[in-house]
Amino acid sequence: MRRMGLLILSMGILLTSSALAEEWSKTFNISGKADLKVMTSDANITVDTWDQNTIQAQVTTENYKIGEGGITIRDSQNGDTVQLEVKYPQHHFHMTHGRVDIAIHMPRQGQVNLHTGDGSIHLANLKGNMELDSGDGNLEIDSVDGTLRARTGDGHIRAEGRFDGVEIAAGDGHVETRAEKGSSLGSGWDLQTGDGNVSVELPSNFAADLELESGDGHISLDLPVTVQGRLETNHVRGKLNGGGAPLRVRTGDGSIALRSTGV
Repeated sequence: MRRMGLLILSMGILLTSSALAEEWSKTFNISGKADLKVMTSDANITVDTWDQNTIQAQVTTENYKIGEGGITIRDSQNGDTVQLEVKYPQHHFHMTHGRVDIAIHMPRQGQVNLHTGDGSIHLANLKGNMELDSGDGNLEIDSVDGTLRARTGDGHIRAEGRFDGVEIAAGDGHVETRAEKGSSLGSGWDLQTGDGNVSVELPSNFAADLELESGDGHISLDLPVTVQGRLETNHVRGKLNGGGAPLRVRTGDGSIALRSTGV
C-alpha cells in the first residue's frame, strides 16, 4: 500500500511538472531581407537561419505560465521588420528551476538586434548586421558574415565568422574571436574586457594598426608585428602586415593572445 502511495505521488509530481511547461509560436512571412528585433528581461535567445522566406519564433517556458499573470509576449510586424518582446510579470521572483527560452529561425540575409537582461544568446549562420546585448550571460556567435557589435555585463563572448567590423565588450569574462579569410577592418575593431583573457585569431595577410593593452597580464604574438616604441610585456603598439585601420584590444585583468588562423 505504501509503495502504491509513493507511485501515485510520483505520478502527481510528473503531471504537475509537465503542466508547468508551456509553449507559444508564430510564423511571419518575409519578402526581402529580414530585420529581427528581440527584447526580453530574463530569457535565453537562440537564432539560426534557414532557406525559407519566413521568421519562425517559439517561446517555451518551464515553471512559468504564458498569458495573464505570467509571461507576456508581444509581437509586431512592419514589412520585413519583426519585433518580439518577452516580459516577466512585474512582481515575479526568480524560480530555482524556472526557465524561458526563445528560439528563432530566419532567412540567412538580414539583420538582428537581440537583447536580454539576464540570459545567454546564441546566433549562427547569419549574413548582415548583428547587435547582441546581455546584462548577464554568455554570447556565442558561429559562422556569421557581416558587422558585429556584442556586449555582456557578466559572461564570456565567443565569435567566429567573416567580419567587416567588430566591436566586443565584456564586463567580466573572456573573449575569443576568430576572423575567417576575407575579413576586413572597416573603420576599425575594438575588443575589450574588464576581467578575462582575450584571444584573437586573424588570417595571415590581415593588415592593421595594433594597440594591445593588458592591465595585469602578458601579451603573446603569433603574427609578424612591427613594434612601435618600447616593447613592453603588457602594452604593444605596432603594425601588422604594413598597417591599416586600428585594431584595439584591451583587458583589465587577463592576457592577450594574437594568433594566425593558418590561412
